[in-house]
Amino acid sequence: MHEQGVERREFQRLRLDSPVAARFGTVPATLVEIGILGARMEHKTALEGPNANLRFEHDGRSIEMRCEAVRTSGSEGHYVTGMRFLSATGDSGDHLRSMLAQLVRRVLEQKYDSSATRLKILRAIDGDTTVRGTDAHFLSYRYEDGSWRRRRVFLPEQPALGFTVARGEDADEMQRLCAVYESSDDEGRRLIRMFAELSVSDALQIPPSM
Repeated sequence: MHEQGVERREFQRLRLDSPVAARFGTVPATLVEIGILGARMEHKTALEGPNANLRFEHDGRSIEMRCEAVRTSGSEGHYVTGMRFLSATGDSGDHLRSMLAQLVRRVLEQKYDSSATRLKILRAIDGDTTVRGTDAHFLSYRYEDGSWRRRRVFLPEQPALGFTVARGEDADEMQRLCAVYESSDDEGRRLIRMFAELSVSDALQIPPSM
C-alpha cells in the first residue's frame, strides 16, 4: 500500500544478506542490518557498556563509528542490539556511504532492474565544492500521475512516491534512477530512496566526523 502525502526524513537500513564481522568495543559481533544512522548486530556476550566504538571492514577499508547501544534483547549466548551512530572516525562516514551504495546497487541489480549496474555512487558535489550544512539545497524527484516532476527543495524529505537528493548530482544518473524506480516494487523503491539518502547524508555531513 502506497503512502499518500507523507514526507520522510528518517534514514533507512539495509538487511545484510552476508553478515559482516565487527567488534563493539571489545565484544565480537556480527552486523545484520546497517544504515547511515545506525545498525543492528548480534553478539554472544553482554556489552560492557552502552557507548563504544564499532569497528568493521568492507572492501579492505576500515570503518569505525562511535556508537550508542539503544536497545538489547536476548540472553547469554545470543543477544541482538540496535545501535545509533554518534560520529564517524576519519573518513569512515564516506567509506560507510560507499559501502551502502555498493550493497544497495547490488540488490537493485539482482532483484529489480539490470540497468542498476550502471548507477554510480552518488556524490553531493556542486562544481568543485561539496554541498554541506545549512547552505545545502536539494532536488526532489516526484512520480505523479505516471510522470516525473523535479523541483528544488530546502528540506531533504523523501517523498512517498519518488526520492530526494542533494543538488549537483549527475542528471543522467538521476534519469536512470527514475527509470529503475518505475520498474521496481515497493521494496525496490524503498531501496532507491535509501540510495538517494546517501547523497543527502553527505550534504548534511551525517554522521559527523570526529
